[in-house]
Amino acid sequence: MMQALFHQLVLTAKTKRWLTLLEVLEEEEHVIAQTLIDQTGFGRRTIMEDMRAVKVYFGKTIQLVGNEKGYHFAFFDPKGYYEKKQALLEEEKLFLFVDQLAAGKRLDNQQWTAFLGVSSSGFQRMKRQLQTLLKQQYGLQLVAKTNLLRGQEASIRQFLYDFYFTLPLYPTVLQENIRHLCQEKTLVQEGPWQLDPTIVNQWLKLINVRVEQGYCLPDHGTHKDIQATLVQALDQQVNVALPAPEKAALFLLALDERQFLNPLTQKAFIQAFSPTKEPYLLVRETEGLTYRLFETLLFLMETFLQLPRLEEEVPESRKKDVLLAVLMTQFSAQKKRYSETIVLSYDLVGPSALKRWIKTEVEAAGKERGFHFVDASLVNRPGVLRHIKVTNQNQQMRATGDIELPQFPTKEAIQCILSEYF
Repeated sequence: MMQALFHQLVLTAKTKRWLTLLEVLEEEEHVIAQTLIDQTGFGRRTIMEDMRAVKVYFGKTIQLVGNEKGYHFAFFDPKGYYEKKQALLEEEKLFLFVDQLAAGKRLDNQQWTAFLGVSSSGFQRMKRQLQTLLKQQYGLQLVAKTNLLRGQEASIRQFLYDFYFTLPLYPTVLQENIRHLCQEKTLVQEGPWQLDPTIVNQWLKLINVRVEQGYCLPDHGTHKDIQATLVQALDQQVNVALPAPEKAALFLLALDERQFLNPLTQKAFIQAFSPTKEPYLLVRETEGLTYRLFETLLFLMETFLQLPRLEEEVPESRKKDVLLAVLMTQFSAQKKRYSETIVLSYDLVGPSALKRWIKTEVEAAGKERGFHFVDASLVNRPGVLRHIKVTNQNQQMRATGDIELPQFPTKEAIQCILSEYF
C-alpha cells in the first residue's frame, strides 16, 4: 500500500515508469525481460527504450547491461545514484502540496497555483489526483474552495503518517522537514508493555502538529476507566504533556505486536484493557486467547481511535467479524514466521574475512532448510525468538545448544552440521 501511495504522488508518466523499473532492478539485480513485463505491466518496447534512457541518465553511478532478453543491475556509486533518483522528483509538486497542507497552509486555488509554480490546469490535475487518493485509501476529501482536509481526524493522521514515514523517496525540497520529523527525542522507558520507540516519536511529532493546529481526537464520554488505564500505561513509559484521548491513542499506536506472540502477554493485556473483566483466562487455550486479544484490540481502536480500513467494501454489520478474521490470519502467519526465525549470535575466531564468510555460509545453509536467520546484533528485544550461538572455537565448555563448527570449516561441513543440528 505504501508503494502505491508513493506512485500516486508521482504525476509524470515517464518518471513513474522509471521508478517502477528501478524498484524491480534494485530488488532482483538479475532479471529477465519477461519478469520486468510481468511485474511492471509495461510493454517490451517501452521497457527497452526506458532502459536505454535510464542507463544514460544514471551514467557511472550504476552498471546496467543487457538487451531484450534480460538485464543485470549493480551499484558503482550508491550515493550518486540516489541523488540522481531523488532529482527525478524535483518537478513532482504534489509532494510539496501535501507537505504544505499538513503544515496548515490555507490558500485558494489561484494562490496554490502561484505558490507551487504550476499552471491552473496543472494544479487542477494535481488536486483531482489527490482527491482520488484520499477518498479511495483513507475515506477523506479535499474541500473544493478552501483546500482543507476533511474526514475523521484519525484518518487524516494516518494519511500524514504514511506520507512522512513510509515513502521510499522524497524531493530534495522536503528533505529538511523529513529529517526533522524523523529525529528521535522522547525517551521510552522500559515497562510492562513493549512500545516501539521509533513509532512513539513519529506519531508524537504528528500529534503535536495536529493539536497545535487545533485538531484533537474526541474525548469519549464512555469507558473513562479504560481510557485512564491506557493513559496510565503510557505515562509509565513515556513522559509527554498531552490530553488524555491523545495519550490513549498514542499507546495503542505504539504497541509492538510481536509481544503478543507470548500467551502470557495476551492474557495480561486482556485483563488490563478488556471492557468485560475476566480474572480467569486459561493460557493453554491459545486460540481462544488470541481471539479475545484481537477482540480487545479492536474495541480499543474503535473507542479511542478508529477501526482499521479494509481493502474491500464490507457491510458495517460484518466489519468487526471480517477484521477479526484478517487479524487472526495475519497473526498465524506472523507466528509461523517467528517459529522459523532464529536469532544467531557469533563467537568466532580468525581474520575478519573468515568470520564474514562463515556468517554468509551459515545463513545460506539455514535458508535452504526453511529458516530465517537474524544476526543478534540487529535485534534489540528478541522476545520469544529462539536464540542460538555459532562458534568455531575449540573450547572445553560450551553452552548446550551451540552450533559448533571447525575453526576453518568448509561449505560442506557447515551444511552437514546444520542439517544434523536441525
